[in-house]
Amino acid sequence: MLVELRSNKFRLRVIEFHAGLNVVLGDDNATNSIGKSSLLMVLDFVLGGDSFVEHNKDIVMELGHHDYFMTLVFNEETFRFCRGTSRPELVYPCDAEFNVQDPIDINEFRAFLKSSYGLTSENLSFRSLVGLYLRIWGKANLDVHRPLHVVSSQSPKECVDNLIKTFDLYAPIAQLASALKKVETEEDDLRRAFRSQIVPKVGKREYAENVDRIAEMETEINEIKQNLAVFALNIAAIANRDVLELKTQKDKLLEVKLQLDSKLLRVRRSLAESRFIKSRHFESLKDFFPDINVERLAGIETFHSSLAKVLRVELQESEASLQTQLESATTEIAAIDERLIQRLGALESPGIVVDRVFDISTKLRTAKQENGYYEKMGALSTDRRAMEAELSNKKQGVLKRIEDTLNRTMREIVTSVFGEQRKSPHITLSENNYSYEVFEDTGTGTAYSSLIVLDLAVFRTTDLPLLIHDSVLFKNIENKAVSNLLNVYLASGKQSFIAIDEVDKYGGASASMLRAQSVIQLDDNNVLYIKDWRRR
Repeated sequence: MLVELRSNKFRLRVIEFHAGLNVVLGDDNATNSIGKSSLLMVLDFVLGGDSFVEHNKDIVMELGHHDYFMTLVFNEETFRFCRGTSRPELVYPCDAEFNVQDPIDINEFRAFLKSSYGLTSENLSFRSLVGLYLRIWGKANLDVHRPLHVVSSQSPKECVDNLIKTFDLYAPIAQLASALKKVETEEDDLRRAFRSQIVPKVGKREYAENVDRIAEMETEINEIKQNLAVFALNIAAIANRDVLELKTQKDKLLEVKLQLDSKLLRVRRSLAESRFIKSRHFESLKDFFPDINVERLAGIETFHSSLAKVLRVELQESEASLQTQLESATTEIAAIDERLIQRLGALESPGIVVDRVFDISTKLRTAKQENGYYEKMGALSTDRRAMEAELSNKKQGVLKRIEDTLNRTMREIVTSVFGEQRKSPHITLSENNYSYEVFEDTGTGTAYSSLIVLDLAVFRTTDLPLLIHDSVLFKNIENKAVSNLLNVYLASGKQSFIAIDEVDKYGGASASMLRAQSVIQLDDNNVLYIKDWRRR
């Protein structure tokens, strides 16, 4: 725990802390800007936070860059460190006289704090655990309706996940999430391979066709294996089967070629007949039709001429495309003819058996490979859906357990602080969101008491090692309720820090207790720092 804080910019130079509740006292006038929130921000800073440097720029402007020295005790072993405003990314270990040594990175320091506080969760960093529950004026975690948000931009899902980690119940979820991520990655990789045509992709129809083709090819190969001696004497059986397949392919190509020839003939005829009237012929029409409008005829002729040019370009493009397709079909027919000649000329050659088996084997391997990828994608999709359902069920079960624990504990705290009749806050958790129903203390306040109640419930039921609550949280809570809340802080046994004003209004016993637990008292004449820049 933190036992001491030093700075040559502090008015008192050294502030000592103790186990349990630590109180930063304000005065009876609730004077502002005397350093209560600033000291809490410094506590956040020496415990690895960044809000002090970001929010309290006026302190550095007025005092210049300066250092804070801290003393921590864990398992009766003392550790000393220094963190400054000029290089906040570094923390300096110190000896007993606070002489600084070689620095360590801030993340290494945070890891040290996590280990020293006995936090074993592998899924949550020290700051992710404690940062939310250090509620200080100037930080972004004071929205009573979104109490799990460290900052407003944080996603509700991340907030819910952090709460699960705070209860140290995330390990089984993390294992399932990791397994799901692996399957999702494999599925995405295979899908990208399909899109890039690195591996062949088939649909449901092609898969079924491949199943039939695989069965046929395997049957044929088995027939060859079982009747090899017979085939060796009668090669024609295999050759004829090959010839039949090639003949079927050729017939299809010939039909395509015939269609292309016909289309090409029509296109060329259209090109040959594409003519239009020449304007020099218009004058002869006057002999028969003296009143004819030659200029209008010329306009029509110009339009027809333009249209004919467009059509001619399209016909020429079509002719070129058809010619290319025809040449391709002719080439394929020639290749099949060559293969037919080879097959028909090899009826007495045993090599035809080898060629046939090789051809079938190649096609069989391709069909099996295509279907294999199809089945792999199907299996991955099935696994992913099953894992998603399992993960969802597991997470919902954990969230229900946390929800029940928090709502029950908040009910106990509200009863002890406000009485049986007071409505308690209620949290509802889902996988990707949460809601927090709060009660109003005064009807006009902002219900900061709901934040305190939630934090104390988490403080009581988890390994959260410390808590900081600024005076703004106590402003709208009735005096008796604040007195009762103080007992909840004390009962936790953990180190907590609060700032509070006007202690006498909470009654003699509570005021005495607050003074006994105080670590510093600030007022209009005794501010936190050596300089008071409220006055010019």
